[in-house]
Amino acid sequence: MNSKNEAIFLYKMFPSWANQYMGILKLLLYFRWIWVGVIYVDNEHGQQFVQKVLPVFSEHGICFDFIKNFPVMTFSSSFPEMVEVNIDLTIFVMGRTATAVVVHGEIQTIIILRIMLRVVEFIEIPMRTKGKIWILTAQMDFTSTEFQRSWDLDFIHGALSFAVHSREVLGFDQFLQTRDLASDKEDGFIGDFWKQAFGCSLPGTTEATNDEKVCTGEEKLGSLPGSVFEMSMTGHSYSIYTAVYVVAHALHAMYSSILKHRTLADGGRKKLLNQQPWQE
Repeated sequence: MNSKNEAIFLYKMFPSWANQYMGILKLLLYFRWIWVGVIYVDNEHGQQFVQKVLPVFSEHGICFDFIKNFPVMTFSSSFPEMVEVNIDLTIFVMGRTATAVVVHGEIQTIIILRIMLRVVEFIEIPMRTKGKIWILTAQMDFTSTEFQRSWDLDFIHGALSFAVHSREVLGFDQFLQTRDLASDKEDGFIGDFWKQAFGCSLPGTTEATNDEKVCTGEEKLGSLPGSVFEMSMTGHSYSIYTAVYVVAHALHAMYSSILKHRTLADGGRKKLLNQQPWQE
């Protein structure tokens, strides 16, 4: 926002960051977790968290064992690449004495965290340092890549995650139940999603000519594990849904107002044309 005037027209899709940070602080103080670690995504929000929020935590008696950022990664990174760039961070974090670790991340950060905890199973770290309490920010979403679908979910047990408010949307579940490859043939996204979610090749593609499993189109979204796809609307999706709803209503109100003014203006012209000379 360049000015306070522009901020008036901003609709926030995500709840107040300040309230979440205050909630994390109160959580740490309540359980007397005053010796903590912090891992954050090195972007604008992560840097603001480290530079502006953590000093406030310190003022309330929170001390930091470490403050480290996640390596830069993309969705196109392969599994070996993900392991390689995260192994040093994993060894460092798991070798520290802080029990509570605040993870300030984004939607895809959970994928990296799962890799870190998977690596722990294959490296020698003193048992007393493996038990961590992960405190996850609401921006993170529980999701998996294709190669993580068969991994155990034990890592999430004992973790504390802040959540974005969500409500049940009437008809959403029924809508998902009817989705299949033939639902929207012009929608290129559903084909890519189907391939990744169900681990199969699309009919008529070069991959389908190999020995890979071919999608039948009869797969059901409800059969997918929750870590791959949730049948209920998540907090992030609900925020987007609400934002679109607000924009739609705003546009409807704007066009209704324009139409009303045009009708009044046209009515005024007709009235003037029908006036008699003595009425002027």
